[in-house]
Amino acid sequence: MKLIEHIPLIKQMEILNRLNFFREFTLNERQILLESFSHLYLVSQNRFVFKQFDNDKQLYIVLSGAIVVFNHSHLMELGTIEPGEFIGEGAFINNRERSTSARAKSDTIVLAISPEALTRLPNVIREKIKDRIIEGMSERIAKLSHYLDSRG
Repeated sequence: MKLIEHIPLIKQMEILNRLNFFREFTLNERQILLESFSHLYLVSQNRFVFKQFDNDKQLYIVLSGAIVVFNHSHLMELGTIEPGEFIGEGAFINNRERSTSARAKSDTIVLAISPEALTRLPNVIREKIKDRIIEGMSERIAKLSHYLDSRG
């Protein structure tokens, strides 16, 4: 992963404005998040965002591109994370090692937020991030339930 440092704030804001994850955030809240509490990374195609058992605790929100999640020991693909979706919430929330591996399906830009940064965010932004994580996890559970039901 390569830290991206030279994308103008206005361009970063345009990207966030397009994504469902940030729909409840005001422009000012998006700016605060970008300027003070997160980093943008470029993950080249086929490069890992993280590997199973890593101790990286960051939450990654996909801004462009796509990430494939898989069980490293079985190389079984578990799903694809698209722009506006996030990955890494388990380690981020529970302060534990990664339970899966994640690799860029194409050149991908992610916004990374550390647990420490989350605690320093203004309450309103922190709560909106938590709400989106809960919503996203709920959607994943519903998809998994549907998948399991369809298998018989």
